[in-house]
Amino acid sequence: MDSKLHVTEPVTAAGGVFERINVEARADLTSSVETNELTLGTAGDLFIEGRLNAPYISNKGILDVMDTIETEALSNHQDAVVKAGDQVSARTIDNDGTLDFGRSLRADTLHASGTVTAGFAAVTTFQSSGKLTIDQLSGDDVHIKAALNSTVNFINAAHVTVKAQREALLFKDDDARLVVKEIAGNDIVIENVVADLVRGDRVSIGQNCIIKVVEYTESYQLDDSSDVYELGKISRD
Repeated sequence: MDSKLHVTEPVTAAGGVFERINVEARADLTSSVETNELTLGTAGDLFIEGRLNAPYISNKGILDVMDTIETEALSNHQDAVVKAGDQVSARTIDNDGTLDFGRSLRADTLHASGTVTAGFAAVTTFQSSGKLTIDQLSGDDVHIKAALNSTVNFINAAHVTVKAQREALLFKDDDARLVVKEIAGNDIVIENVVADLVRGDRVSIGQNCIIKVVEYTESYQLDDSSDVYELGKISRD
């Protein structure tokens, strides 16, 4: 194992196995990388032509991985960018910048105030107050503050909560809303949502929602400011 890689000026080199990597300039690594710890400063710009396996990642710059990312803890700071061409696997993710995972994301917990883009995301505990562009989101607990114009096509979780940030409640501005095709869960509490279908056991439709169809098995509540065009009580198979 090479001990350390410290990049302070632009470089193109092969990847490899390192104890630690610190990037403070542009670096192009032409093969997969394994390291215990990867840190990028604000001037760090790292491209990996392969996979990245790093238990601890702290990014203040730009990290672009052509293949998969495997990590225990990913911390993506404000104005920082992480891109992955294939699957991302993590235990914990804290994101104040931009995550662009074109294919899929799997994590135990994700806390995001920044932007998250992904095809499929399976996150046990998902908390976001930033912009979302996700095809499918699944988990146990999904908590979203719809502060920006966001789209999640499908949400499937035991507990789903979507709230508008209090300073962004003007629904007609089209800023503080979440656009969804389908939400499915046991307990669903939402506001500022535009959806085709909401299906759950206990469903509470709060302020400023436009829902085409709501299906519930146990209980249902509707705020006067929201519109539901079709409502049905169903039974579980």
